[in-house]
Amino acid sequence: MKLSTLSASLLVVLAAFVLLVGSLSAVQSRMNAIRVEAQLTDTEPLENAPPMVAFTTVALGGFRGLVADFLWLRSQRMQELGNYFETVQLASWITKLQPRFTGATAFLAWNMAYNVSVTFTRPEDRWRWVQRGIELIRDEALHYNPADPELFQQLGWIYQHKMGKDLDDANRYYKTQMAWEMVRVFGPLANQWDIIAQGALTPARLEAQVGGEAYAEFLRILAGQGWTFADFEREFRDSPDGMIPGAVAGAIDKLGIYPYVDTALRHRWLRNHYRLDPAIIDTITRLFGPLDWRLPEAHAIYWAFRGLQHWVRNQDQFKALQCDRMIFQSLKAAFEGGQLVVYNEEDTLYLEMRPNLAVADACRQYYADSLDKHGETTIRGAFQNFMVDAVVNFYKYGSRGKAREYFEDGRKRFPDRFRVADLDAFALAELEEQIALMNYNQGQSTVQGYLIYACYALALGNAEDAVAYERTAAAVYAKYQSDIGDTKGRRGLPPYPQMKRNAIDYCYRNFPPELVRSLRAALEAEQAGPLAPPKAGPGPLVP
Repeated sequence: MKLSTLSASLLVVLAAFVLLVGSLSAVQSRMNAIRVEAQLTDTEPLENAPPMVAFTTVALGGFRGLVADFLWLRSQRMQELGNYFETVQLASWITKLQPRFTGATAFLAWNMAYNVSVTFTRPEDRWRWVQRGIELIRDEALHYNPADPELFQQLGWIYQHKMGKDLDDANRYYKTQMAWEMVRVFGPLANQWDIIAQGALTPARLEAQVGGEAYAEFLRILAGQGWTFADFEREFRDSPDGMIPGAVAGAIDKLGIYPYVDTALRHRWLRNHYRLDPAIIDTITRLFGPLDWRLPEAHAIYWAFRGLQHWVRNQDQFKALQCDRMIFQSLKAAFEGGQLVVYNEEDTLYLEMRPNLAVADACRQYYADSLDKHGETTIRGAFQNFMVDAVVNFYKYGSRGKAREYFEDGRKRFPDRFRVADLDAFALAELEEQIALMNYNQGQSTVQGYLIYACYALALGNAEDAVAYERTAAAVYAKYQSDIGDTKGRRGLPPYPQMKRNAIDYCYRNFPPELVRSLRAALEAEQAGPLAPPKAGPGPLVP
């Protein structure tokens, strides 16, 4: 009797234990699901980590932050010792250990792009470290936090400040390398964002676009080279011209699916590597005008725009102001020198930009909207400076109607700054002041402006005026080059003969047909005097 009672009690206890374990398991499963859905924890294993680091990460579980702290201290020590390449791997591990700690990632990326890069003297070495900083945010941190506005803003800052400005001795090299990368990515579809957005992002989607039979034949073409789709994509991205490899290009074209394959590859390249959404680029282009996406200012605007959307939804006025400021500053930089004329991948000497006058109206409107939204005195001062520069740039480029429009608008908005009542007197006074102390964009656009005036005078048959304008351009060029002293490596203007050739080409593309014919005839008849550029070019320039 006692034995049966004991057995019954044990069975009850066992049943209760099983029920309790089952209940706890269900609750734990639900809690784990919630943690995964809400991204409250990160337990992904480290890749390529030393066994001790991988083991410690798993063994410590919630104490993985301690491992990250240790790696952080070691990375600082390695930087002090000059072991920079180890800091890259350490930064990657820290990001994987604490993927939600975006502040740490932003600092590590900034450290590589700014502090580590300037310890090297060769532009190629500096560029690698700027790239590593960008990649840490773009390729790793955004992998875990694809919608983190803090990361968007930090990435935009590197493009705007480190690459866009001329404070780094290697900034011209950064710009040429970035331009070369973007030319390869866009290929013949540059600025056709709606078409790129239609490209297939997966092989399955590509198959649906071209049809099953064509896709099967496409795979057989790749197999003939011993390639999988991934191999083919890698060959495409590694090609020096960013085109489908010639070994299969003809066969794919003959199959009739070349445009579909090419567009898919470029869309995947933009989205999966550069994390640029062509649909968002298209939206930005419609808002702000034809930005040159080969230059860093456009990319700074893209990331600030992404961040701004988040902060506006969350009603964070301070963060929204930071993004708005990055956008109007980058728009102003694009207006002043955001249109790439020529560059040479191998030699920054040939890098030449001119003002992107097409974004002026959008820039003015964005300044006005930001001023209304935030009411910042700093925005008012920046807005005023933009209006002055806009008048001068339109005046220099012969757009007298737009110069007068901005002049009259400036007199209404900023009467204290626009006290002079006459457009010519105001523009010439400001231009004289700019020439006395020019920055890179002002020096470049001023020389280009006088050369364009020289072409205009020559087209009208005023050879003496043409010579006078060209002499002024040459004098401004010489003054600027002299004033910048030993900073020519990062601030020097392109060769003067190149600037003359490009100014003439600009006039050929923008003057009315009758003036183009007159200008061409005058140049061919050698009536241009010193305006005529040398017959031979300086090298293989890329338009």
